Amino acid sequence: MSNNALSTPLSNVSLDAVLRDLSSVAAQPFESANPIPGAANHSLAFLQHERQAVFANEWVCVGRGDELAETGDYLVHDIADVPVLIVRQADGTISAFVNACAHRFACLVGNASGNAKRFTCRYHAWTYDLKGDLVRAPYMEMKPDFDPAQHGLRRLRCEVWEGFVYVTLAEQPATSLASVLEPLRENIVGRFDMARYKTVLRETMVWDANWKNLMENFIESYHVPIAHLKTFAKHNKPLEDYHCGEDSDYYCYHIAAQPEETGPGAAHPGNARLKDEWRRMMVDFCVFPCHLITLMPDYLWYITVQPAGIGQMHATWGVAIPPENLADIAEEEYDGWLAGFKDYMDIANDEDKVLVEALYKGSASPLLPAGTYHPIERNLWQFVRYLNRVCGASA
Repeated sequence: MSNNALSTPLSNVSLDAVLRDLSSVAAQPFESANPIPGAANHSLAFLQHERQAVFANEWVCVGRGDELAETGDYLVHDIADVPVLIVRQADGTISAFVNACAHRFACLVGNASGNAKRFTCRYHAWTYDLKGDLVRAPYMEMKPDFDPAQHGLRRLRCEVWEGFVYVTLAEQPATSLASVLEPLRENIVGRFDMARYKTVLRETMVWDANWKNLMENFIESYHVPIAHLKTFAKHNKPLEDYHCGEDSDYYCYHIAAQPEETGPGAAHPGNARLKDEWRRMMVDFCVFPCHLITLMPDYLWYITVQPAGIGQMHATWGVAIPPENLADIAEEEYDGWLAGFKDYMDIANDEDKVLVEALYKGSASPLLPAGTYHPIERNLWQFVRYLNRVCGASA
Protein backbone atom coordinates (compact mmCIF):
# COMPACT_ATOMS: atom_id res chain seq x y z
CA MET A 1 0.00 0.00 0.00
CA SER A 2 1.37 3.42 -0.91
CA ASN A 3 2.44 5.84 1.80
CA ASN A 4 -0.42 8.22 1.04
CA ALA A 5 -3.09 5.50 1.13
CA LEU A 6 -4.34 6.40 4.61
CA SER A 7 -3.99 10.16 4.41
CA THR A 8 -6.68 11.41 2.02
CA PRO A 9 -9.63 13.40 3.38
CA LEU A 10 -12.04 10.67 2.26
CA SER A 11 -10.22 7.68 3.75
CA ASN A 12 -12.59 7.32 6.70
CA VAL A 13 -15.87 7.66 4.82
CA SER A 14 -18.10 4.80 5.93
CA LEU A 15 -19.18 1.94 3.71
CA ASP A 16 -22.84 2.91 4.07
CA ALA A 17 -22.10 6.46 2.91
CA VAL A 18 -20.17 5.28 -0.15
CA LEU A 19 -22.88 2.80 -1.08
CA ARG A 20 -25.58 5.48 -0.78
CA ASP A 21 -23.63 7.83 -3.04
CA LEU A 22 -22.84 5.06 -5.50
CA SER A 23 -26.47 4.00 -5.66
CA SER A 24 -27.57 7.60 -6.23
CA VAL A 25 -25.13 8.08 -9.10
CA ALA A 26 -25.96 4.71 -10.68
CA ALA A 27 -29.67 5.50 -10.65
CA GLN A 28 -29.22 8.56 -12.86
CA PRO A 29 -29.88 8.29 -16.59
CA PHE A 30 -26.70 8.63 -18.61
CA GLU A 31 -27.66 11.97 -20.12
CA SER A 32 -27.65 13.64 -16.69
CA ALA A 33 -25.28 11.31 -14.83
CA ASN A 34 -22.39 12.38 -12.60
CA PRO A 35 -19.06 10.54 -12.34
CA ILE A 36 -18.21 7.93 -9.73
CA PRO A 37 -18.18 9.44 -6.20
CA GLY A 38 -14.70 10.42 -5.03
CA ALA A 39 -15.09 8.45 -1.80
CA ALA A 40 -15.39 5.23 -3.82
CA ASN A 41 -11.72 5.70 -4.73
CA HIS A 42 -10.56 6.59 -1.21
CA SER A 43 -12.70 4.92 1.47
CA LEU A 44 -10.86 2.15 3.29
CA ALA A 45 -14.16 0.54 4.23
CA PHE A 46 -15.25 0.43 0.59
CA LEU A 47 -11.92 -1.13 -0.46
CA GLN A 48 -12.43 -3.97 2.00
CA HIS A 49 -15.97 -4.41 0.72
CA GLU A 50 -14.73 -4.52 -2.88
CA ARG A 51 -12.21 -7.23 -2.07
CA GLN A 52 -15.05 -9.54 -1.04
CA ALA A 53 -17.96 -8.41 -3.21
CA VAL A 54 -15.95 -7.96 -6.40
CA PHE A 55 -12.60 -9.74 -6.41
CA ALA A 56 -13.50 -12.73 -4.25
CA ASN A 57 -16.58 -13.52 -6.35
CA GLU A 58 -16.14 -12.34 -9.93
CA TRP A 59 -14.17 -13.79 -12.87
CA VAL A 60 -10.68 -12.27 -13.08
CA CYS A 61 -8.41 -12.52 -16.12
CA VAL A 62 -4.98 -13.97 -15.27
CA GLY A 63 -3.43 -14.07 -18.75
CA ARG A 64 -3.73 -15.73 -22.13
CA GLY A 65 -4.00 -19.38 -22.99
CA ASP A 66 -1.10 -19.31 -25.44
CA GLU A 67 1.17 -18.30 -22.56
CA LEU A 68 0.51 -21.85 -21.36
CA ALA A 69 1.28 -23.58 -24.64
CA GLU A 70 2.83 -26.84 -23.39
CA THR A 71 1.96 -29.39 -20.74
CA GLY A 72 3.34 -28.14 -17.42
CA ASP A 73 3.50 -24.48 -18.43
CA TYR A 74 2.35 -22.31 -15.55
CA LEU A 75 1.66 -18.72 -14.50
CA VAL A 76 1.15 -17.21 -11.06
CA HIS A 77 -1.20 -14.34 -10.30
CA ASP A 78 -2.71 -12.73 -7.19
CA ILE A 79 -6.46 -12.20 -6.82
CA ALA A 80 -7.69 -10.35 -3.71
CA ASP A 81 -4.51 -11.33 -1.85
CA VAL A 82 -4.96 -14.99 -2.80
CA PRO A 83 -1.89 -16.35 -4.66
CA VAL A 84 -3.05 -18.35 -7.68
CA LEU A 85 -1.22 -20.99 -9.74
CA ILE A 86 -2.48 -21.67 -13.28
CA VAL A 87 -1.24 -24.83 -15.05
CA ARG A 88 -1.64 -26.44 -18.50
CA GLN A 89 -2.65 -30.09 -18.07
CA ALA A 90 -1.61 -33.10 -20.16
CA ASP A 91 -5.10 -33.27 -21.71
CA GLY A 92 -4.85 -29.66 -22.90
CA THR A 93 -7.12 -28.15 -20.28
CA ILE A 94 -6.04 -25.42 -17.87
CA SER A 95 -6.39 -25.76 -14.11
CA ALA A 96 -6.07 -23.24 -11.31
CA PHE A 97 -5.07 -23.73 -7.68
CA VAL A 98 -4.36 -21.67 -4.60
CA ASN A 99 -0.58 -21.27 -4.75
CA ALA A 100 -0.03 -22.53 -1.19
CA CYS A 101 1.26 -25.87 0.08
CA ALA A 102 -1.38 -28.05 1.73
CA HIS A 103 0.93 -28.67 4.69
CA ARG A 104 1.41 -25.30 6.40
CA PHE A 105 0.51 -22.99 3.51
CA ALA A 106 3.94 -21.82 2.35
CA CYS A 107 3.77 -20.23 -1.10
CA LEU A 108 4.46 -23.15 -3.41
CA VAL A 109 5.69 -21.55 -6.64
CA GLY A 110 7.76 -18.39 -6.49
CA ASN A 111 8.52 -17.85 -10.18
CA ALA A 112 6.11 -15.76 -12.22
CA SER A 113 6.01 -18.36 -15.00
CA GLY A 114 7.77 -21.49 -16.17
CA ASN A 115 7.36 -25.16 -16.94
CA ALA A 116 7.32 -28.03 -14.45
CA LYS A 117 6.50 -31.71 -14.25
CA ARG A 118 5.80 -31.45 -10.54
CA PHE A 119 5.69 -28.72 -7.89
CA THR A 120 7.78 -29.24 -4.76
CA CYS A 121 7.47 -27.06 -1.67
CA ARG A 122 10.83 -25.67 -0.62
CA TYR A 123 9.90 -25.97 3.03
CA HIS A 124 9.31 -29.70 3.64
CA ALA A 125 9.43 -31.11 0.09
CA TRP A 126 5.76 -31.92 -0.19
CA THR A 127 5.35 -32.57 -3.92
CA TYR A 128 2.30 -32.22 -6.17
CA ASP A 129 1.63 -33.34 -9.73
CA LEU A 130 0.16 -31.05 -12.38
CA LYS A 131 -3.36 -32.01 -11.27
CA GLY A 132 -2.62 -30.71 -7.76
CA ASP A 133 -2.54 -34.15 -6.17
CA LEU A 134 -0.05 -34.79 -3.39
CA VAL A 135 2.42 -37.43 -4.60
CA ARG A 136 5.16 -37.16 -1.97
CA ALA A 137 5.17 -36.07 1.68
CA PRO A 138 8.46 -37.04 3.36
CA TYR A 139 8.14 -38.83 6.71
CA MET A 140 4.38 -38.36 6.89
CA GLU A 141 4.09 -42.14 7.30
CA MET A 142 4.91 -41.30 10.92
CA LYS A 143 1.42 -39.75 11.22
CA PRO A 144 -1.19 -42.48 11.70
CA ASP A 145 -3.98 -42.55 9.13
CA PHE A 146 -2.40 -39.78 7.00
CA ASP A 147 -4.06 -39.95 3.56
CA PRO A 148 -2.24 -38.08 0.76
CA ALA A 149 -5.44 -38.06 -1.28
CA GLN A 150 -6.97 -35.67 1.26
CA HIS A 151 -4.14 -33.15 1.05
CA GLY A 152 -3.93 -31.90 -2.52
CA LEU A 153 -3.77 -28.28 -3.59
CA ARG A 154 -6.98 -26.29 -3.25
CA ARG A 155 -8.58 -26.05 -6.67
CA LEU A 156 -10.16 -22.92 -8.12
CA ARG A 157 -12.65 -22.60 -10.95
CA CYS A 158 -11.17 -21.64 -14.30
CA GLU A 159 -12.62 -20.75 -17.72
CA VAL A 160 -11.01 -19.91 -21.06
CA TRP A 161 -12.85 -17.38 -23.21
CA GLU A 162 -11.63 -16.20 -26.62
CA GLY A 163 -8.04 -17.07 -25.72
CA PHE A 164 -8.05 -15.44 -22.28
CA VAL A 165 -7.83 -17.41 -19.01
CA TYR A 166 -10.12 -16.40 -16.14
CA VAL A 167 -10.20 -17.62 -12.55
CA THR A 168 -12.76 -17.04 -9.82
CA LEU A 169 -12.28 -17.54 -6.09
CA ALA A 170 -15.99 -18.27 -5.72
CA GLU A 171 -16.82 -21.90 -4.99
CA GLN A 172 -20.14 -21.48 -6.78
CA PRO A 173 -19.82 -18.62 -9.29
CA ALA A 174 -23.01 -16.74 -9.99
CA THR A 175 -22.43 -16.89 -13.74
CA SER A 176 -20.80 -18.89 -16.48
CA LEU A 177 -18.39 -16.49 -18.13
CA ALA A 178 -18.99 -17.80 -21.64
CA SER A 179 -22.76 -17.46 -21.34
CA VAL A 180 -22.83 -13.85 -20.13
CA LEU A 181 -20.20 -12.77 -22.68
CA GLU A 182 -21.84 -14.54 -25.63
CA PRO A 183 -23.46 -11.37 -27.06
CA LEU A 184 -20.09 -9.62 -27.02
CA ARG A 185 -18.43 -12.59 -28.72
CA GLU A 186 -21.15 -13.17 -31.31
CA ASN A 187 -21.71 -9.57 -32.33
CA ILE A 188 -18.32 -7.90 -31.90
CA VAL A 189 -15.09 -9.61 -30.87
CA GLY A 190 -15.67 -13.13 -32.20
CA ARG A 191 -14.97 -12.04 -35.76
CA PHE A 192 -11.35 -11.25 -34.79
CA ASP A 193 -10.68 -14.74 -33.35
CA MET A 194 -8.46 -13.39 -30.58
CA ALA A 195 -7.46 -16.87 -29.47
CA ARG A 196 -5.19 -17.23 -32.50
CA TYR A 197 -3.21 -14.07 -31.63
CA LYS A 198 0.24 -14.91 -30.27
CA THR A 199 1.38 -13.28 -27.03
CA VAL A 200 4.70 -11.46 -27.43
CA LEU A 201 4.81 -9.32 -24.27
CA ARG A 202 3.78 -9.73 -20.64
CA GLU A 203 4.76 -7.03 -18.14
CA THR A 204 3.69 -5.72 -14.74
CA MET A 205 3.37 -2.20 -13.39
CA VAL A 206 2.46 -0.54 -10.10
CA TRP A 207 0.86 2.92 -10.12
CA ASP A 208 -0.08 5.22 -7.24
CA ALA A 209 -3.81 5.30 -7.86
CA ASN A 210 -6.96 3.39 -7.03
CA TRP A 211 -7.62 0.43 -9.33
CA LYS A 212 -10.85 2.03 -10.56
CA ASN A 213 -8.95 5.09 -11.80
CA LEU A 214 -7.21 2.90 -14.40
CA MET A 215 -10.54 1.32 -15.32
CA GLU A 216 -12.07 4.77 -15.84
CA ASN A 217 -9.18 5.89 -18.00
CA PHE A 218 -9.08 2.85 -20.27
CA ILE A 219 -12.78 2.51 -21.05
CA GLU A 220 -13.13 5.97 -22.57
CA SER A 221 -11.36 7.36 -25.62
CA TYR A 222 -12.33 10.99 -25.12
CA HIS A 223 -8.78 11.62 -23.83
CA VAL A 224 -6.97 9.89 -26.71
CA PRO A 225 -6.52 12.81 -29.14
CA ILE A 226 -5.38 15.05 -26.27
CA ALA A 227 -3.25 12.81 -24.06
CA HIS A 228 -1.80 10.25 -26.50
CA LEU A 229 -0.12 12.50 -29.02
CA LYS A 230 2.95 10.24 -29.17
CA THR A 231 0.97 7.02 -29.68
CA PHE A 232 -2.72 6.29 -30.23
CA ALA A 233 -3.72 9.75 -31.43
CA LYS A 234 -1.70 9.05 -34.57
CA HIS A 235 -4.45 6.71 -35.77
CA ASN A 236 -6.44 9.90 -36.50
CA LYS A 237 -9.86 8.57 -35.54
CA PRO A 238 -12.29 11.52 -35.13
CA LEU A 239 -14.26 11.49 -31.88
CA GLU A 240 -17.44 11.57 -33.95
CA ASP A 241 -16.56 8.07 -35.23
CA TYR A 242 -16.57 6.47 -31.76
CA HIS A 243 -19.68 4.50 -30.90
CA CYS A 244 -20.52 2.93 -27.53
CA GLY A 245 -22.08 -0.52 -27.47
CA GLU A 246 -25.18 -1.83 -25.78
CA ASP A 247 -25.61 -1.65 -22.01
CA SER A 248 -24.64 -4.83 -20.19
CA ASP A 249 -24.20 -6.01 -16.61
CA TYR A 250 -21.03 -7.87 -17.57
CA TYR A 251 -19.08 -5.85 -20.11
CA CYS A 252 -18.88 -2.55 -21.97
CA TYR A 253 -17.24 -1.53 -25.24
CA HIS A 254 -16.83 1.17 -27.83
CA ILE A 255 -15.68 0.92 -31.43
CA ALA A 256 -14.13 3.23 -34.00
CA ALA A 257 -12.91 2.58 -37.52
CA GLN A 258 -9.75 4.34 -38.60
CA PRO A 259 -9.71 6.15 -41.96
CA GLU A 260 -6.81 4.25 -43.54
CA GLU A 261 -7.44 0.91 -45.25
CA THR A 262 -3.82 -0.18 -44.82
CA GLY A 263 -0.93 0.36 -42.44
CA PRO A 264 -0.90 0.22 -38.62
CA GLY A 265 -4.32 -0.67 -37.23
CA ALA A 266 -5.54 -2.34 -40.42
CA ALA A 267 -5.94 -6.03 -41.23
CA HIS A 268 -3.14 -7.93 -42.94
CA PRO A 269 -3.82 -8.73 -46.63
CA GLY A 270 -3.76 -12.41 -45.65
CA ASN A 271 -6.54 -11.93 -43.07
CA ALA A 272 -9.63 -13.45 -44.69
CA ARG A 273 -11.78 -13.33 -41.54
CA LEU A 274 -12.42 -9.60 -41.27
CA LYS A 275 -14.69 -7.90 -43.81
CA ASP A 276 -15.46 -4.33 -44.82
CA GLU A 277 -14.97 -1.71 -42.08
CA TRP A 278 -14.00 -4.41 -39.59
CA ARG A 279 -10.70 -4.67 -41.43
CA ARG A 280 -9.78 -1.32 -39.87
CA MET A 281 -11.89 -1.41 -36.72
CA MET A 282 -10.68 -0.80 -33.18
CA VAL A 283 -12.67 -2.29 -30.29
CA ASP A 284 -11.95 -1.06 -26.77
CA PHE A 285 -13.78 -3.28 -24.29
CA CYS A 286 -13.88 -4.24 -20.64
CA VAL A 287 -14.96 -7.53 -19.10
CA PHE A 288 -16.09 -6.51 -15.63
CA PRO A 289 -14.63 -6.12 -13.13
CA CYS A 290 -11.03 -5.59 -14.20
CA HIS A 291 -10.08 -6.91 -17.65
CA LEU A 292 -9.33 -4.24 -20.27
CA ILE A 293 -8.64 -4.92 -23.95
CA THR A 294 -7.83 -2.86 -27.01
CA LEU A 295 -8.49 -5.15 -29.96
CA MET A 296 -7.39 -4.30 -33.49
CA PRO A 297 -6.91 -6.31 -36.68
CA ASP A 298 -3.11 -6.26 -36.24
CA TYR A 299 -2.66 -6.54 -32.46
CA LEU A 300 -4.35 -6.60 -29.09
CA TRP A 301 -3.32 -5.03 -25.80
CA TYR A 302 -4.79 -6.24 -22.54
CA ILE A 303 -4.54 -5.19 -18.91
CA THR A 304 -5.83 -6.99 -15.82
CA VAL A 305 -5.97 -4.88 -12.68
CA GLN A 306 -5.84 -5.60 -8.94
CA PRO A 307 -5.98 -3.21 -5.96
CA ALA A 308 -2.81 -3.14 -3.87
CA GLY A 309 -4.35 -0.67 -1.42
CA ILE A 310 -6.47 2.45 -1.62
CA GLY A 311 -3.80 4.48 -3.39
CA GLN A 312 -1.97 1.78 -5.29
CA MET A 313 -2.89 -0.65 -8.05
CA HIS A 314 -1.06 -3.56 -9.62
CA ALA A 315 -1.59 -4.30 -13.30
CA THR A 316 -0.42 -7.08 -15.59
CA TRP A 317 -0.48 -6.19 -19.25
CA GLY A 318 0.37 -7.96 -22.45
CA VAL A 319 0.40 -7.68 -26.23
CA ALA A 320 -0.58 -10.34 -28.76
CA ILE A 321 -0.19 -10.34 -32.56
CA PRO A 322 -2.05 -12.25 -35.30
CA PRO A 323 0.07 -15.03 -36.85
CA GLU A 324 -0.08 -13.53 -40.34
CA ASN A 325 1.47 -10.31 -39.07
CA LEU A 326 4.18 -12.15 -37.15
CA ALA A 327 5.02 -14.16 -40.25
CA ASP A 328 6.10 -10.96 -42.02
CA ILE A 329 8.83 -10.28 -39.44
CA ALA A 330 12.17 -11.81 -40.39
CA GLU A 331 13.79 -13.86 -37.65
CA GLU A 332 16.84 -11.62 -37.54
CA GLU A 333 14.60 -8.56 -37.16
CA TYR A 334 12.29 -9.94 -34.45
CA ASP A 335 14.19 -8.76 -31.37
CA GLY A 336 14.46 -5.23 -32.69
CA TRP A 337 10.82 -5.19 -33.73
CA LEU A 338 9.73 -6.43 -30.29
CA ALA A 339 11.91 -3.87 -28.49
CA GLY A 340 10.35 -1.14 -30.62
CA PHE A 341 6.83 -2.36 -29.86
CA LYS A 342 7.59 -2.45 -26.14
CA ASP A 343 8.97 1.09 -26.29
CA TYR A 344 5.74 2.21 -27.97
CA MET A 345 3.59 0.58 -25.27
CA ASP A 346 5.80 1.98 -22.51
CA ILE A 347 5.27 5.47 -23.90
CA ALA A 348 1.50 4.90 -24.05
CA ASN A 349 1.52 3.66 -20.46
CA ASP A 350 3.54 6.69 -19.37
CA GLU A 351 1.00 8.95 -21.10
CA ASP A 352 -1.79 7.24 -19.15
CA LYS A 353 0.01 7.02 -15.81
CA VAL A 354 0.03 10.77 -15.23
CA LEU A 355 -3.72 10.89 -15.98
CA VAL A 356 -4.63 7.95 -13.76
CA GLU A 357 -2.62 9.26 -10.82
CA ALA A 358 -4.19 12.70 -11.34
CA LEU A 359 -7.66 11.10 -11.12
CA TYR A 360 -6.71 9.61 -7.78
CA LYS A 361 -5.25 12.83 -6.42
CA GLY A 362 -8.09 15.07 -7.60
CA SER A 363 -10.89 12.78 -6.45
CA ALA A 364 -9.49 12.87 -2.87
CA SER A 365 -10.89 16.36 -2.39
CA PRO A 366 -13.93 16.65 -0.08
CA LEU A 367 -15.06 19.59 -2.24
CA LEU A 368 -15.68 18.80 -5.90
CA PRO A 369 -17.93 20.06 -8.70
CA ALA A 370 -20.83 17.85 -9.75
CA GLY A 371 -19.02 16.47 -12.80
CA THR A 372 -20.50 15.21 -16.05
CA TYR A 373 -19.87 12.86 -18.98
CA HIS A 374 -19.06 13.38 -22.65
CA PRO A 375 -21.42 11.42 -24.97
CA ILE A 376 -18.68 8.84 -25.76
CA GLU A 377 -18.09 8.18 -22.06
CA ARG A 378 -21.17 5.99 -21.66
CA ASN A 379 -18.91 3.05 -20.72
CA LEU A 380 -17.95 4.90 -17.53
CA TRP A 381 -21.60 5.09 -16.54
CA GLN A 382 -21.96 1.36 -17.26
CA PHE A 383 -18.97 0.62 -15.00
CA VAL A 384 -20.52 2.63 -12.16
CA ARG A 385 -23.77 0.71 -12.56
CA TYR A 386 -21.84 -2.57 -12.48
CA LEU A 387 -20.09 -1.56 -9.25
CA ASN A 388 -23.37 -0.59 -7.68
CA ARG A 389 -24.94 -3.90 -8.69
CA VAL A 390 -22.22 -6.15 -7.25
CA CYS A 391 -21.29 -3.99 -4.25
CA GLY A 392 -24.69 -2.68 -3.28
CA ALA A 393 -26.36 -6.05 -3.45
CA SER A 394 -23.70 -7.48 -1.13
CA ALA A 395 -23.93 -4.76 1.51
